[in-house]
Amino acid sequence: MGSFVSISTKLIFLVLAISITSIAVTTGLAYNFADSIIKENFKESLKDESETRGNTIASIIESRIDKLGNFAQNESLVSSFDVLIPVLDDVSFNRALEEQTPLLHHEFHSFQLNEFEAGIRDLQIINMRGKPIFSLNEQVDPLKYVKGNYKVSEPTVEFVQSLDKSRIMKISLPVYSDSGKQEAVMIATMGTSIFDDILMNRFGLHDTGEVYLVNHNRMMISESIFLENTPFNQKVDTFAVSECFENGNNVEASEYTDYRNVDIFGYSYCKPDLGFVLLTEVDEAGILKPITELQTNIVIVGISLIIVASIVTFVLSKRISKPIIKLRDASKQLSAGNFEVRTNIQTNDEIEELSTSFDNMAKTLQETISAIGKRENIIKQQQDILLKFSEQKREGYVCLVDLVGSLKLTQNLSDDKKKRYTEIFTESVLPIIKKHEGIPIKIIDDAILFYFPISADNLESLSNTLNCCLEITKLEHELNEKTASENLPGLAYRISSAFGSVNESKTSDSKLDDIFGEPVNAVFKINQYALPNTVVVDHSIYEKASESGFEFTKIARSIIKGLEFTIFVVSSKF
Repeated sequence: MGSFVSISTKLIFLVLAISITSIAVTTGLAYNFADSIIKENFKESLKDESETRGNTIASIIESRIDKLGNFAQNESLVSSFDVLIPVLDDVSFNRALEEQTPLLHHEFHSFQLNEFEAGIRDLQIINMRGKPIFSLNEQVDPLKYVKGNYKVSEPTVEFVQSLDKSRIMKISLPVYSDSGKQEAVMIATMGTSIFDDILMNRFGLHDTGEVYLVNHNRMMISESIFLENTPFNQKVDTFAVSECFENGNNVEASEYTDYRNVDIFGYSYCKPDLGFVLLTEVDEAGILKPITELQTNIVIVGISLIIVASIVTFVLSKRISKPIIKLRDASKQLSAGNFEVRTNIQTNDEIEELSTSFDNMAKTLQETISAIGKRENIIKQQQDILLKFSEQKREGYVCLVDLVGSLKLTQNLSDDKKKRYTEIFTESVLPIIKKHEGIPIKIIDDAILFYFPISADNLESLSNTLNCCLEITKLEHELNEKTASENLPGLAYRISSAFGSVNESKTSDSKLDDIFGEPVNAVFKINQYALPNTVVVDHSIYEKASESGFEFTKIARSIIKGLEFTIFVVSSKF
C-alpha cells in the first residue's frame, strides 16, 4: 500500500502547480503572440480604412475628370473653339471673343447647374499658343498670353494653395477637335473641403490614428490631428510618400517614422496620377502599450494569486478534510433519493454553513420541485405580457431603397453568393442611414425600409432625410467595385421617400420594432418610378422642401398613371 498523503497537502500542491503553470503559460503566450495578434488586428482595420477612404476620394476626383471631359466635348463649345482657336490677328480674335464669350458662359453655367454637383471656383480654356479664350472669373485680354506649364496631353490633378491661402484642387485636361488634334487646355479649379469629412472621420481609428493626404511636392494638403496649420506648411518626406511618388507602390503594414519623427504602423493608398497619396497611420507606441501593461499585470496578479491561494488553501484544507467525508456520504444518500438525511456539522465556519445549506436543501427539495411547475406558469404569463407591443402615432419621413432586378441577376448564383450580394448592399447603406440619424426598420429581401421621425427641428429632419437618400445614390461606383472584385453581378437601386403619420410599433423594452401607415404604402408604390440610382419623393415632401437647398423635377402624369398624387425627382443644388 502506498504512503498516505493528506487532502490538505494535496490541495496545497495542486493550487501551487495550477497557479505557477497558469502564470508561466499566460506570460509566455503574451510575450510571444500579443504583439503579432494586436498588429494583425490593426492591419486589417487600417487596410480597410485606407482603401475605403482612398477609393472614395479617388472616385470623386475621377468622376469630376469624366464630367469635365464630357463638357470639353460639348458641341456648342467645340463650335466656339473652331472660331477662336485658329491663328487670328488681335483685332479679329477680340471680335470673335466678344461674340463667343456669352455662349461659353451659358454652356458652363448650364453644365454646372445640371451635371456638375461640385462648385467650380474658376475655369479657364487656353489654346495651344497660350492665348486664353475663356475665363470664368476674369475678362479675357486678347493681348495676353499665358506663361508657364499649361500644356497637358492627358488629364492631370494638382493640389495647391490659392492666393487667399485656401486649399484647392486644379484639374487640367486637353481639349480636342473633331479631327482628334489637341487644340486647347481646360483648367478647372475647385475646393477640397469635401475631402475633410472623409479624412477627419475618427470612426475605425485608434486614439493616435490619423488619415491625411500628401501631394507631389511632399507637402501635407489636409489637416493634422496633432499639429495646427499643416496644409501646405508641413513637409512629409517619409518612406511611404517616397515609395508612392518614386516607385508608384502602396505601403502595407509597414513600420516607419512619420513627419513628427514618431515611429508609426501604417498603410498608404497611392494615386500619383491623381496627384495624391493617402496615408493611414497609428503610433506604434499606442499599439504596443496594451502589451506591456498586459504582461506586467499578468505577472503581478499571478504572483499575488499564488501567495493568497497557498495561504488560503493551507488554512482551509485543515478544516475541510474532516467534515468533507461526512458531506460526501450524505450527498450520496441524497442522490439516491433519501431526503431525510442530515449532516448537522458544527465547525463554526463555512463548512458549517455548507452543512446547514445541505440540510436545508434536502428539506426543501420537494417543495422546490413543486414550486418549479408554478413558476413555469408565471414565467409564461410574463412572456405573454412582454410580447405585447404599444403603438404610438407620429409624423415622420419614410424611405425605401430597393435593388433593381436583383432576383433575375442572382437566380443562377449559389445561396452563399446570393447572401454575399445582399450583404455588400446592406453593409454600405446601413452606416449612411445611421450617420444621418435615420432608423433602419427592416430588410425585406433586397430592400431596406428606414425612417426619420420628426424632431424638434422639422427642417433638420427633412434635411437629414434628403441628404441621406442623395448620399446613398453616390454609392454606385463603390458598390460595383466590390461586387466586381467578388465576381458578382453589378448593383443598381431606386430610392423613394414619403411624409406622413405612421404608427410606431414598440416592444416592451421601448425598442422600435415596425412602422405602419400610408407613407409606408406610398414609398413602395412610387419606388418603381425612380430611375436607377435616383431619388423620388411624394408631393408632401416637395411642399416642405420647396425653400431648401434641393431641386425637384416633376415626373409627367403620363408616366405615373394610376397614382392619385404627384411624384418628384430630387437632387441637390450644390
